[in-house]
Amino acid sequence: MIRNYFKIAFRSLWHNKSMSAINFLGLTLGLTSSLLIFLWISDEISVDRYHANGHQIYRLMWRQISEGKRMAMGSTPGPTSVEFKKKYPEIVRASVFTARSKAMTFQVGDKVGKETGDWAGPEWFKMFSIRLLVGSTETALKAPYSISISRKLAQTYFGNVQSAIGKSIRIENKEEFQVTSVFENLPENTSQKYDFLLPWDDFTRQMPWAKEWGNPSPWTLVQLRTDTDITAFDAKIKHALRGYLGINSKNAKQFDVELFLQPYEDIYLHSETDNGEISGGRIDYIRLLSIVGVVVLLIACINFMNLSTAQSAKRAKEVGVRKAVGADRWRLIIQFIGEALLLTLGAAFASLGLIMLLLPGFNQLTGKAIVMPFTDFNFAMGMLIIVAVTGILAGSYPALYLSSLRPISVLKGILKSKRSATVLREALVVIQFTISIALIIGTFVVHRQMSFINKKNLGFDRENLIYVPMEGALLERYGTLKQELQHMQGIQGVSRMDYQPSSISSGTTQVDWTGKDPSASIEFAQVSVGYDMDSVLKMKLQDGRYFSEALASDSAGFVINEQAARRIGYKNPVGQPLTLWGKPGKILGVMKDFHFQSLREPVKPLIMWFGENNKYGNLLVRTQPGQTRQALLSLEAVCKKLNPSFVFTYNFADQEYEKMYKSEQVVSTLGNYFAVLSIFIACLGLFGLASFMAQQRIKEIGIRKVLGATVIGIVKLLPKDFLRLVFIALLIACPAAWWAMDKWLNGFTYKEQLSWWIFAVTGGSVIAVAFLTVSFQSVRAALLNPVKSLKSE
Repeated sequence: MIRNYFKIAFRSLWHNKSMSAINFLGLTLGLTSSLLIFLWISDEISVDRYHANGHQIYRLMWRQISEGKRMAMGSTPGPTSVEFKKKYPEIVRASVFTARSKAMTFQVGDKVGKETGDWAGPEWFKMFSIRLLVGSTETALKAPYSISISRKLAQTYFGNVQSAIGKSIRIENKEEFQVTSVFENLPENTSQKYDFLLPWDDFTRQMPWAKEWGNPSPWTLVQLRTDTDITAFDAKIKHALRGYLGINSKNAKQFDVELFLQPYEDIYLHSETDNGEISGGRIDYIRLLSIVGVVVLLIACINFMNLSTAQSAKRAKEVGVRKAVGADRWRLIIQFIGEALLLTLGAAFASLGLIMLLLPGFNQLTGKAIVMPFTDFNFAMGMLIIVAVTGILAGSYPALYLSSLRPISVLKGILKSKRSATVLREALVVIQFTISIALIIGTFVVHRQMSFINKKNLGFDRENLIYVPMEGALLERYGTLKQELQHMQGIQGVSRMDYQPSSISSGTTQVDWTGKDPSASIEFAQVSVGYDMDSVLKMKLQDGRYFSEALASDSAGFVINEQAARRIGYKNPVGQPLTLWGKPGKILGVMKDFHFQSLREPVKPLIMWFGENNKYGNLLVRTQPGQTRQALLSLEAVCKKLNPSFVFTYNFADQEYEKMYKSEQVVSTLGNYFAVLSIFIACLGLFGLASFMAQQRIKEIGIRKVLGATVIGIVKLLPKDFLRLVFIALLIACPAAWWAMDKWLNGFTYKEQLSWWIFAVTGGSVIAVAFLTVSFQSVRAALLNPVKSLKSE
């Protein structure tokens, strides 16, 4: 019997080739879209979830409360991990981690390269499932000047893993570090990527401030006992830092710090905070694309329903005959759902092939390394479930509709659609276009916001600007480097800065001025800068002046931004006293506010202090417009001459800025593709409904033509009915899309405003596409010979 069902299903699909092809195409595209999104989501969810102790590992979060404002971050003071493990028996293991992924120059013999790594505590390999190929978890990251490297680095510099142990690596052309362990290369689904780890003690030796309780910088990760009550422990450590920071019940009203836990496995997906609480992050994009994947597949299923219903007149007599010879309704339902499952199964195989072709481009777009998990049992079961659900969902309505036909009526040639069936089909079309219009509006708004971000005037010019990390001899010979570069071809100006101008992350509350409220604790961003930084970045002064080489006293001065001037409160700030970290000086000038963090954040108060002679930071090089190639050649030549032991590296300012919004850019691009795809699939559904309506009115059209109706007059009959459905979809989609996108835009402090023309352009475009789709069927019906349409069977 089952064999007979499949035989009839195959014959039916083959007999209606055109409709079957359209159904097949719609389901294939819908399944392809959904499966690509499913693979991306699976990869995102799997990040950092391979550690055996993952469920017991947490990051300590710092919540700062100042002047009634709450701010949270993942950084805590360096001594926290060691101190808390001694203090709290709930902590089995604890480790500090810089989470900086710093690129350093490695030298082994004649081999020189740039490698990326971090600093971590001695219990790191005990906490995380990172397999040591050689070495012990007890000794790795404990000894001074020791280093743990990945398999890749061991093979690159020493030929194989075993040969690396005990060998030395010269880092930054300064110090020798001995390889004490080699770990397996980190899997792709790891958020914190590094190829080497150095002991935390090495970091504190270079950066003594990291030992201080008042400087939250690294992560503190703790592994709790399996029987720990997380809620109780969270409350227990809430005010644990007060004693170390000198906060008591009196001054806590003005400034306080709280600690709370975040599961390590949640960090990647829940990285954003708002008002001192974890608010979201990449999880928002997972939810968004999950909805997109479901609705695109739903649109394809609705297509199948409409197109199958459009063929009801052709299959009505088949149903009547089968019922007349004894077939009950359930057998007919199974038959029609079987046809849908057969078509869906074929579409699933086609979509897998299409995904194999698209996957390399998809990986390049998303920055992933996704492979088809054919051998994964969960993937196979997921595919079967998707095929089953899609087939049943797509075939359910046609099966119920066709199986409900009365044999007496259909065998007499009387086939009338019930009003409820008509309303349902129209409702499905409205749903399709509502979803498609909302997707198009959403992608339009996201694209505009990304364009706004890329074109936003940050307060400095990021075009023709290059960053070069200051390292090795460049730190000692910065004066010579600057002097030579200023006379090289293609170079307009040279300066230096601690951080890149669009990512200044360091802050301090150790700022004092005349008239400051003793109980106030205001956080200021801070950065050290060199001479000419204002001209190299093309910044503008609001008042006063910038640091001058002609005045030696300027080295003790400060330049602040407008926001800092407002928080300090001086009426005329230039020349007024200011103290940073206990070092007194005067305000030389007030710089116009510029964006030195994400546009999601408001501009914060900033203090720039003199750092021309610092032994760290970035070289800022402004190139002549159109002469970037010549400037890079000049820059490379000078850097190699002064710093031969280091690999020359650089970054373009505009590209580094774009990296800050990579997730939004990826989602925006994916949204564009899926929105276009959804409207294409929706138009296939409209095509199906137009076919159905034209078939229902075929004799009416024939009579009209016999009575003298023109082709243009007949063509006008069908579109008005369908355009009414599109207008209804517009009325539903526009308010819903406005609400959703307004909520998304509220995540940006600086944003484009929603404009009426976005909705007007989207609506007009969709109406035009729908009109052309329906008009095609109208023209076909109008050109049909009335002799054929009126012929009685």
